[in-house]
Amino acid sequence: MKLFRAVSLAALLLSTAIAPALAAEPVIGVSVPNLGSSFWISVLYGVDTAAKADKAKLITLSAGGDANSSQQISQIQDLIQRKVDAIIVGATNGDAVKAIVERAVAAGIPVVGISSPPNTDKLAAMVSADHYDMGKLQAECLAKAIGGKGEVAMMAGPTGQAWSDLRAQGFRDTLAKVAPNVKIVAESRLADNRNAALTTADDWIQRFPDLSGVYSATDDMAAGVVSALKSAGKGSVKVSASNLSPTAQQMLKDGDLACTSIQQIVAQGKAALDQAIAAATKGKVDAKVVTPAVLVTPDNVGSIDLSLVVAPADYRP
Repeated sequence: MKLFRAVSLAALLLSTAIAPALAAEPVIGVSVPNLGSSFWISVLYGVDTAAKADKAKLITLSAGGDANSSQQISQIQDLIQRKVDAIIVGATNGDAVKAIVERAVAAGIPVVGISSPPNTDKLAAMVSADHYDMGKLQAECLAKAIGGKGEVAMMAGPTGQAWSDLRAQGFRDTLAKVAPNVKIVAESRLADNRNAALTTADDWIQRFPDLSGVYSATDDMAAGVVSALKSAGKGSVKVSASNLSPTAQQMLKDGDLACTSIQQIVAQGKAALDQAIAAATKGKVDAKVVTPAVLVTPDNVGSIDLSLVVAPADYRP
C-alpha cells in the first residue's frame, strides 16, 4: 500500500529537461539553519541527490543553529559576492533574513525558500510541507492516545519560523475541536534542540504531575522529552512528534512515541534544487510546491517507503 501521493509529480520530481542546458555546471548556494538537525540533513540529501542528477555544483552553508540569524545573513552575503546562479534558503528567522534575501534577488540571483521561508514575496519559488496538517494529525493522534481528556504541554518549536507556527496552530485548532476536555497547560518556543527539550520537560514534570501528553514540533525535541519522562518514571505520558529520523523510527518501534506526523523531506530537497536550476536558467518554475503530511504510528512504521522521507542513516552532508 503506497502511503504517499505526489501533489504535483512534475513539481516534486522534475527532470533535467525543465530548463535549457547551461554552458557550465550551475552553482547553487544552499543556506540552512543547522546541519546538526536530522531534518536539514534529509533536506540536504535530497538537494545533493538532485544536484548529482542535474550536474549542479553546491555551496552548502549552515548557520549553526536556529538563533544564529546574523551568521546566516553573513553567509548569504558571501553567496551574493560569489555570484552563484541561485540560492536555496531555509531561514533561521524569516523576518531577520528578509533584507539580505531581497538584496540577492535585486542582484539578479533567484532565491528558493524551503520549509522555513524568508518572509518576502520576492522568492522565485517556495517548497514546503503542509505544516498545519502535520499539527492537525498530531492533535488527533494525541487526543486519542490520552482518552480525550487531561493535560498536555507543547514543545512548539522555535519562534520566527513559519513551519513551527503552522504546526502549533494546527495542533491547537484541532485539539479544541476534537478534544475540548484536554487542557494545554504549558507551551515552550525552544530551538530545535534535544538537550533544551529534555531540560524543559524535566521542569514540566515537576510543575505538572498530572501531565498526560506532550506535543513535540520535531522528533529531535521528542527524543529529549522521552528521555526526561523515562528518567522520571513517567513512561505512561504519551508523546507525539513530527518528522521521521532514524531516532524517531526506533522510538516508534519501542513504543515511546504515540505517533509522528511526517513530511516528504527528501522530496522537498529535490524539488528545491530543481526549482533553483529552473529559475537560474529561465526555465519553468512552479512558484509553490507542497508535499502532503502523513501520520506514522507504531503499527505502520514498518511499511513506510522512506526514499522520499529521510536520508539514509550513514549520509553526511
